[in-house]
Amino acid sequence: MVLSDGAVEVTTARLDEFVFSEKAPLRRLDEYEIDFDDARAFFTGRWRDTVTTATDRLTVSDYQTASKYHDWQDLANEISVKLAELPSNSNFRRHMIKIQPLPHVLTTFTRKFSNIMTPSIVEFELLWGLIYLNLKLSYGSMEKLKRTTDLLHSIRRLVELFSRCLEVCDKQNEAEARIAAIDFLDPLLYALTDSIDYLHGPSESNRGSWPELRESISAQLRTMDSTVKHLNEITINTRVNLDLQVKNMSQRYALTAEPDEPGTFPNTILPFELNENFYGRKDELEKISDHLKPKNDKSYRTYTIYGRRGIGKTEIALQFAHSNPAGYDAVFWVQCETSVAIRQSFTDIAVALELPGAQKDGHHEENLMAVKEWLKRTKRRWLLIFDNAENELILKAYWPTQGTSGAILLTSRKYYNFQNMGRRGDTVKPFDSKQSWELLLQLLGPEWQRQDREMKIPQSEITAAKAMLAMLEGLALAIQQAANLIRDDNIGGPTISRTFEVFKERIRTLPERYSSARSSAERALDALWDMNFSLLSKNAKVLLGVFAWLPPDKIPVELFLPTVQSILDGPLEFCKQDAKHIDENNRVALADVIDPSPQLLKAIEELLKRSLVKRDGRNLSVHRVVQEATTFGDLNDLQTSFDATTRLVHYRFPKTEMDGSLFSEWSICQEYIPHGVNLSKRFKEHTTTRALKGSVTLVELMSNCAWYLHELGDYEVSGQVLETAISACENRNSLLYAELRSTAGSRFYDLNKLGVCRKAWDEALAIRKSILPENSPRVAAIYNNLGNVELATGNPEDALRYFNLAIPIWKAGGDKTATHLALSYLCVGRVYMFQGKLQEALKMTSQSDTLFMRTVGGDRGFMANVHYAYGNIHFRQKNLAYALRDYESCLKIGQANMPIHPITAAAYFSIGVVELAQKNIDNAQ
Repeated sequence: MVLSDGAVEVTTARLDEFVFSEKAPLRRLDEYEIDFDDARAFFTGRWRDTVTTATDRLTVSDYQTASKYHDWQDLANEISVKLAELPSNSNFRRHMIKIQPLPHVLTTFTRKFSNIMTPSIVEFELLWGLIYLNLKLSYGSMEKLKRTTDLLHSIRRLVELFSRCLEVCDKQNEAEARIAAIDFLDPLLYALTDSIDYLHGPSESNRGSWPELRESISAQLRTMDSTVKHLNEITINTRVNLDLQVKNMSQRYALTAEPDEPGTFPNTILPFELNENFYGRKDELEKISDHLKPKNDKSYRTYTIYGRRGIGKTEIALQFAHSNPAGYDAVFWVQCETSVAIRQSFTDIAVALELPGAQKDGHHEENLMAVKEWLKRTKRRWLLIFDNAENELILKAYWPTQGTSGAILLTSRKYYNFQNMGRRGDTVKPFDSKQSWELLLQLLGPEWQRQDREMKIPQSEITAAKAMLAMLEGLALAIQQAANLIRDDNIGGPTISRTFEVFKERIRTLPERYSSARSSAERALDALWDMNFSLLSKNAKVLLGVFAWLPPDKIPVELFLPTVQSILDGPLEFCKQDAKHIDENNRVALADVIDPSPQLLKAIEELLKRSLVKRDGRNLSVHRVVQEATTFGDLNDLQTSFDATTRLVHYRFPKTEMDGSLFSEWSICQEYIPHGVNLSKRFKEHTTTRALKGSVTLVELMSNCAWYLHELGDYEVSGQVLETAISACENRNSLLYAELRSTAGSRFYDLNKLGVCRKAWDEALAIRKSILPENSPRVAAIYNNLGNVELATGNPEDALRYFNLAIPIWKAGGDKTATHLALSYLCVGRVYMFQGKLQEALKMTSQSDTLFMRTVGGDRGFMANVHYAYGNIHFRQKNLAYALRDYESCLKIGQANMPIHPITAAAYFSIGVVELAQKNIDNAQ
């Protein structure tokens, strides 16, 4: 259609605006003439074309808005102004804080790059404008702001990595760096413009391409990441930089001095928002503050809040953290329910601080080392809060090292006397009668408080309240639940005296616990919980019953949104999506399980209203006392809720195949391993009273959890989970039991317990051979394992026999078993090396190398073993130059993937041995 002024009507995502004009598409990279000795002309031309293409995608008003932001300072000011306007505890502010360092990081990068482009001039004005435009379009929606800040945060990390590569890039590689910059800056600009389209929202004309647009943004980030790795490969493999790398290996976790310290401050990780109904505890907070306030000496202070369950220890710690009277730069909350939870907390801290080498997926031990080193070296004021620190042995591994200066606050039901840690603490006392009354009135609301001030509350109400509060023994959580009952029309109506009468009757008629006899205090508290639970709807009761088996601090809503809806059969039927979204296979599309079902939402809101759970975004939490109270009920209900919970976690947790690795799914494992470990712990607790029975689903879940923990190197918890699985497995002649014994053998092998290792693998082999065909890959896996045991115990001929039994089976499996075949080849190569057959060893190692390169790539952990094997062979051949190269390649992969793994330590040692053999004493040291 032609408009009156002759312009062409344009249909876009923003119907009221016009793009500038149609331009020719951006030339492909291979259409440019590039001087690889001096790529400056190529870069400036390509960048100019990229900027033009990006500009053409903007609307008139978007371009005018972007043009107002000319440099990094404009963007930094925008972010600072927004942060100043926002409340300190808002989610909006939390997202904005993530990107506060971006302007400085990006301008540092552009300056470094401009230096190697001299005398050519590169203009980056559009970059700042596009970033601002992304922010401006996000301000109206929390969801959009989160997406945008996540994107900008990812960009920031990639820019930092690229900048570090530029820092160590020598003159020889400057030309390659300029070309690599095109592969980096092109997708950076496209990701920002794609994001602008995305933030404007879909229209009827582009709705179909919406998923592709989101995928395009992800693809641009992957391209940037690949470019960083490419440039890193170039810079790291020069002789000068390799020498520098070896020289600085021991400083992997060292932090740069201020002001270049990574991370954004203030930096806070807290599980909950500030409790608006927090009452009293002034003396306790002052004691904590006085002891933990920063001092000038190089020491750290510890303070323990300890006391009985439900007393309010966590709330006191949370109140202190939010008020932050000492002005700590960093406040981090550590969940101590299990070693898995603590480990995850330290990983979260490492990632939040953006420490060198910090990784969210796996690498927990490395993250722990990095955090402990930061705590020791930083000049920032920091506070660590260990919540529910019940296990001293577990906690000691995570304790800051001597010479650290900071503050540590613990909450615990127990008191530990750590030696030489200068710790103080105090018991949190129950509220006295006066405090209990004041808290109850506060929870009942302003009208009750007004009547109390005016002395209009009837004496009968006061008398009933004091009697009831005395029975609740001044516990804050119990008083909160009493207030809920008084306000409820079905119980109090709202009068305290009526509530008290119902309460006394419930105490009298309360059935006994199945596990143990109650004290008088426990009977009163159980009666209180029973009254509250009796008011819940059926769905809310079921949901709370499931929560009782999960880690209390972080229960993701996604757990209740499986695409396979049959997982929700039975008591969780109300969590299913609308029938119109469920296909004939009882499945729903991912797009249809983004939000909980209306019935699930209603149940969650009911629990929130009664203060039985808390919500933080898409995660829920429940007090441990509430969890314990739900497990005093009917045994059939307990079994039903436990089985339903097991099915949910089993569905989410990745499954092993053919004794293979879960490495590619570590990120998912990491999210759900706390739930698996908690189920293991709770099952063990209840099997002592024979209250719970196991199931095949539980055993399968425990088996997969144990294998993941074994891969991580968490042998202690892996063993505990295996114990649960074995105790729950009724059929000791099943393939499932063989799987458990196979995992147990792998664990014993790594712990160098070769006798019990052999016994476990022999048992697994016998079961598999009795059920499976002789050429089954699962049989071959045990052959290969037994070969490793024989080699480790000095029996190379027997080892070779087992490996040769496995290899034909792997070959018959084709591509599916190619990685396993590569491992067997590598093992055979080791046997030949120990036998002195170096040419045969080199041949088998080369075949392993080829297969690994084709299946997993050259940068995975498997390849560290291949390079190390090459180094050993070449060293025995006295080819020291080749051996040094191989060990250095092993070290490089080890540093990137498993910095504290024995193979990495072996590479360090072997490099030193080669340097010593070459008379390079200083390098060897």
